[in-house]
Amino acid sequence: MNKYFTVALLTLFIALNLSANDREKSVCGVFQEPFLFWVWSSMTPEPDSKRISNIPFIEPSEFKTSDGKTLRGYKYISNDSKNKTSAQGYLLVAMGNTMVSDQLIGYLREFSEKNYDVYIYDYRGYANSEGNRRINAIIEDYKEITTSLNKSYDRKLLYGISLGGAIVLNVIGSGVVYDAAVVDSAPSFLSPHGCPEWIDPVANLPKDASKILVITGKKDSVLHESMTSPLREGAHDRGANTINGENYNHPFNDKTIEIHNQRMELILNHLTK
Repeated sequence: MNKYFTVALLTLFIALNLSANDREKSVCGVFQEPFLFWVWSSMTPEPDSKRISNIPFIEPSEFKTSDGKTLRGYKYISNDSKNKTSAQGYLLVAMGNTMVSDQLIGYLREFSEKNYDVYIYDYRGYANSEGNRRINAIIEDYKEITTSLNKSYDRKLLYGISLGGAIVLNVIGSGVVYDAAVVDSAPSFLSPHGCPEWIDPVANLPKDASKILVITGKKDSVLHESMTSPLREGAHDRGANTINGENYNHPFNDKTIEIHNQRMELILNHLTK
């Protein structure tokens, strides 16, 4: 083999590996970002597969990132409540930063019964997923997951919850193809916490946001309306569907099951219409 060609291949290999390893660098402050993720992750429940062991059509799922980390979570297989069905598309869920996958996947049955395969992964460094908890790394992971799923499915759906909404908007802002998305109670900005402005959810709104539903809640006890309304208003100005729920708390913390079910029906209708 030509020695110059060999050197070029080696250089490319090193560059690709450096690029992959760079994703775990802190971009929101060398000390602040690891500390915040440590605080958030300390509030998450321990993973427990028993939560979903008796629910049919749920199976473990893994994704290998380009920097060699294994993300673990679950797939809710498309079904008609009795048998598996051929999926017409997928739904990828990006969770809040104090959630784990086995805690949430069981709530997404209605999507699987609309003939969608539902995927949910614990963020790197959370639960049984490998790697260090870093916002840039998590964003890059979800770009890769979405790109990978897009190769196997016709219809492509995204649902981001709280911090997961910020991640979904960064995926959309990168130009990844999608058919519909819901951003539920996401912060408008991350830059006040030391992050670069290019990560801000408002900075990643597409010019045409008509495929996006943005939900906020007037009774959100985690993210005050002042923290979420700039994103909702900016999305509305770009053609998104927007809802500021009079009785909505933070996702999956609504006061009654009736309010929660109403919220989930809005999400289901937007994504599967």
